[in-house]
Amino acid sequence: MKTKNIILAALLTAMPAAMTAQENIQKAFEALLNDKIVETKTQHSLERDPETGQKSAQADVYDFVVTNASALSRIKDIERAFDKDKNAAYQIRSGNGNAGRNHVSLAVGNNSSQSVSIGSMKGSNYIYACFLDPDDAEKKYRYAYAIEWLEKGQKTQVRLAITYATTQKYREKNSTRRRIIINGQEFNVDGGNFSGFSLDNSSVFVNDSVYSLQRTNGGWLTQFNIYKNRFLKNPEGIAANTYVTQIYNLCKKADALDDDEKELVADELKRMKTKTDDELIQKLFDMSIERLKK
Repeated sequence: MKTKNIILAALLTAMPAAMTAQENIQKAFEALLNDKIVETKTQHSLERDPETGQKSAQADVYDFVVTNASALSRIKDIERAFDKDKNAAYQIRSGNGNAGRNHVSLAVGNNSSQSVSIGSMKGSNYIYACFLDPDDAEKKYRYAYAIEWLEKGQKTQVRLAITYATTQKYREKNSTRRRIIINGQEFNVDGGNFSGFSLDNSSVFVNDSVYSLQRTNGGWLTQFNIYKNRFLKNPEGIAANTYVTQIYNLCKKADALDDDEKELVADELKRMKTKTDDELIQKLFDMSIERLKK
């Protein structure tokens, strides 16, 4: 009971002080967390402006397993709550998880180094909605509410998430792009992603020191997906070796991933290994898989 009270207290701190447009979602989240859930894992972060005390970033994530009928019905209640509050949201989306290839990263704060992944469980369903913070006169901050669930026999794996961040429109308007120069060519780098970067067999890939490695599961999977796609386009030669080396370095820092996500990545690595005859690259794939097990 003490643990459950701590969870609910954290949930309440994530919500606006006044009852808002997302009232039905808030109540439905609280009702589910107050039910008989098991195997709870929570993650919480909060940042405030040191001078004004104004909240600038927050993330509250709840991963748990539902086994009883009443809690399962709460998930349906949450679906209905999203429908009830949809007219007040400025963005609402639903979809199916595709094991990292179709996931959503919900921003936290005002930068790209923090995010919460939704839709990373293969075969899951998810819904998320974004609402402007009613206490923010400048309308640059928003709350995002999300649920992802995956039925596994008698158990249903659930993720609830609430994040507080600037709106995507605000971040794009105020983003600053960094530049890198490779072989005399200039490229834009923004939050660990790059644009205008076309690699061939003679190209040299930028190493991890140029980017800040994402420490969330969504950020990790995004980085992995970039390297994977580049490798599959050209699975031979110097560039391919560089991509796989970057993947190996990622796999040495895979603490942000849960067991299902690690299994997904391992399956992808096995598939990628069949695309090359280079023994060194194949060995790097094997070493990467072993790193994921640690």
